[in-house]
Amino acid sequence: MTILEAIERAKRLRQERSQQANRVPAGSESPVVVRRKAIEIKSHPVARLEFETVNIDPDVLEKNRVLMLRAQGHAYSAVLDSYRILRTRIWHRGVGTERWSSLGMVSAGPGEGKTLTALNLSLAFAREKKSNVFLLDLDLRNPSVCRYLGVAPRVGIGSALSGEAKPADVFFSIGVENLFLAGGVTSYENSSEMLGGEGLADLLAYINIIDPHALILVDLPPLLISADALVIAPKLSAVLLVVAEGVTRRDQLDRAIEVLSGSTVAGIVLNRSRESVEDYYG
Repeated sequence: MTILEAIERAKRLRQERSQQANRVPAGSESPVVVRRKAIEIKSHPVARLEFETVNIDPDVLEKNRVLMLRAQGHAYSAVLDSYRILRTRIWHRGVGTERWSSLGMVSAGPGEGKTLTALNLSLAFAREKKSNVFLLDLDLRNPSVCRYLGVAPRVGIGSALSGEAKPADVFFSIGVENLFLAGGVTSYENSSEMLGGEGLADLLAYINIIDPHALILVDLPPLLISADALVIAPKLSAVLLVVAEGVTRRDQLDRAIEVLSGSTVAGIVLNRSRESVEDYYG
């Protein structure tokens, strides 16, 4: 069985569970009505927030494939459209609503593209300007968000998790309206203890206080490397599983899905696909 076949199998299982959950007794509302009510996106004024803005190098972003709308050409446009489609599909699943206000990006192992997916998806959500978007780098053993951006924040997210800094001190902007980030460059060996402490709860509570309608995206550690992701996942509304064609093995995907059985999986993203993208407009 190939990666694509395994993904289709997981999709069918998820659809079957969804159909079972949506069955209602005779005389009650239909599943369609219930689901529509559950994912209804209510309009709220977007809170105006200000954090320190760090300077970024457009060349670094382009080299690392961070989609900041600087590059031109068919290939760039096709990838940008892919993230827009992913954003819309996730919205339809319920992410960004009162039901799902936080989403974790996770992979089975390292090098499968979860960090870049988290960054570009955060940018896609922020550009829609429907809510403030907070991206947290909680892969404390291998923090990569700031590396992809080519920045070194004044205060790293680990300082807030350990109680050495206030939550407000770790957030920064890269000049994109409605997008705020928290990351670092320091690797922590005691990551599980840090993530399981009160620091993370305080960080999430701080975001909820300054903007109850914010969307929180989290770059999680790989599932099969440590227990860190399992410490964080229960605190999030849902997770998005990123797999890479030619990298993720079928047994790794099966294990990852099994590990996530206690969490809500918003979907599976196939990264590095060799399938070509046709340009509708030629």
